[in-house]
Amino acid sequence: MNDRDPPAHADDPRQRLVVAAIDQIEKHGVGQATVRRIAAAAEVNIAAVNYYFRSKEALLATALELSIRNMLEHVEEFLARMPDDPMEALSGLLGYLLEGCLRFPNLSRAHLHDAFHADDYSGPFPTLFAPVVARLRDLVRAAVPGLDERAAARRVVAALSAVFFPGFFAGLYEGLSA
Repeated sequence: MNDRDPPAHADDPRQRLVVAAIDQIEKHGVGQATVRRIAAAAEVNIAAVNYYFRSKEALLATALELSIRNMLEHVEEFLARMPDDPMEALSGLLGYLLEGCLRFPNLSRAHLHDAFHADDYSGPFPTLFAPVVARLRDLVRAAVPGLDERAAARRVVAALSAVFFPGFFAGLYEGLSA
């Protein structure tokens, strides 16, 4: 997850809407990201949301998918380095994911909103991140001689849980200055 330019800097109204939606999700949470707020932040009229996306839900889905794909590009860079230097690559990957969750907690939670609220794992984040988890399991297994698939999977789950939990439940850590 990277810093984003303010929406007004983009020439394309559609792109400004997507960036504004990401920004509004982070500022207010996915449930409070209104069409009015998004349009104002993108400096377009409210009708532009329907013109470019047909609905607020489609705009939010596009925004979340863009942010996931951006994150996955960076994740891929770490995974590509795993065979050469597994500890450094894994440490960098987990640090990157933790930093992203802590810097963008509302966006991070929005990615799993349906999983948390409706037990629905068919959304973009679970779908696009599942192959990363499987690949990471295989890379960890290859890096640790004698480690079986189940043990590698458990290590990956434990590491990712330690990374994502503070982002999803940041309020639990406010007093710790973490």
